[in-house]
Amino acid sequence: MSAHLDNLASLYGERDSRVEQLRVPPQAVEAEQAVIGGLLLSASAWSVVADMLTAADFYRREHALAWRAINELTESSTPVDVLTVADWFEAKGFSELVSHGAYLGELASTTPSAANIRAYAEIVRDKAILRQLIEVGTDIVNDGFQPDGRASGELVTAATQRLSDLQPAQAGGLHRASDSLGAWYQRFTELYHAGTRLTGLPTPWAEVNEITHGLQPATLYLIAARPSMGKSVFGLNLAMFAALRGKTVGMFSLEMSTSDCHNRNIAALARVPHDWLIAPEAATDEDYTLRVASGIRDLKPAPLFIDDTASISVRQFEARARRMHQRHPLELLVVDHIHDFKIDAKLARFEYGQIAQVGKNLAKEWGIPVVMLGQLNRNVAGRSDKRPTLSDLRESGELEQKGDVIAFLHREDYYDTPGVKSHLQGVVELHFAKGRNIRAGARVNLRNRFDQMRLEDWDGPLPQEPSAPTGPRRGFGGNRYSEGSRRDG
Repeated sequence: MSAHLDNLASLYGERDSRVEQLRVPPQAVEAEQAVIGGLLLSASAWSVVADMLTAADFYRREHALAWRAINELTESSTPVDVLTVADWFEAKGFSELVSHGAYLGELASTTPSAANIRAYAEIVRDKAILRQLIEVGTDIVNDGFQPDGRASGELVTAATQRLSDLQPAQAGGLHRASDSLGAWYQRFTELYHAGTRLTGLPTPWAEVNEITHGLQPATLYLIAARPSMGKSVFGLNLAMFAALRGKTVGMFSLEMSTSDCHNRNIAALARVPHDWLIAPEAATDEDYTLRVASGIRDLKPAPLFIDDTASISVRQFEARARRMHQRHPLELLVVDHIHDFKIDAKLARFEYGQIAQVGKNLAKEWGIPVVMLGQLNRNVAGRSDKRPTLSDLRESGELEQKGDVIAFLHREDYYDTPGVKSHLQGVVELHFAKGRNIRAGARVNLRNRFDQMRLEDWDGPLPQEPSAPTGPRRGFGGNRYSEGSRRDG
């Protein structure tokens, strides 16, 4: 048949226009028949393939309907066999498709067993994905010819998202624990002989590494703070530190431009005043230009990738992250910050939850840490004790549930007034409010070097609280260093 069509096309010169339209979409009818036949033969076969396919994955309509029938019968605890499925077709008015059950009987009789049903289901799913790929490709071509006022960037983002949606679902299911125990013990042995407690991606801060054992794979970290507490500095320091050590880092900077990120990174790396980098002048150059040049040499080869697009949607974020990961597999993803995403304000709680869920999905799928920065609500400013709690997260319910580890940055001296000043000058507290395998309520004190856009380890005791304060007492009120610092004083 194909040769005959080719011959006609060569005679009439119409191969491109007519013959191409006759191409049959990818299909595996025999595999579809084996799946349905296996389900009719064995009641236990449904649990083997139920999470692999949907009715839409079948090319033949009668097979899609048979799958739907078996699904509905199973959900209603009705036995599945040739007669019950044929009755379902009769009740729904589709009996002509299976010749009053004759076709179903043929499927059951010609299928030897349901032993290989999962392999057949994988073939059916693969062909369905190919058909979807053709459909998406056709839509992309049509959008290119008829964009309907949409910008090319929007079309590319939509196309990338639709293509990424075609990725086969991750394999999963319940497995006997002992099957994976050997691999667990091998990993345990490797860690035991490594001679370090650092099992994840190192951070720039020694005590953070001690508490977390490094940023762990497949983990979503939410770092939240009020404005000017240092969350952007935290995120950039973290991203640059990893990139300088050869880790491929993706940084979504919704708040700052790439130029702003460069200013801050060079200031931190070269230990140059950030203000001088913004407005450099020769008269105040104290070897700063030499340090800047050295910083550029160090940073230039680092695999740090920055997207500074403002107000992107969660769909754009996921598509761009996936596109980046396909080109250069990411080892750390940092987002600054989630409350700058484009959302529907009426659905804010659910939208922010969806952003966090996408971050969590990527972390688990790629086996990397994902760090998302976020804002706190204004309730903190109205309290006498301004240390944040989980309820202070903006739209806290969804974020609190999604975050594997949640930590807050807090500066007590930010709230200084002319009459009342905190004794904790220059202290930035990182408080771990939630986290698996992390000490409950663990706190780390860092040194504020925002003049150089850095956060440093705090060495030595904290500044002492005056014995007779002139104003209302303010402090960390439970900081694990407080008592020690008073004793040391």
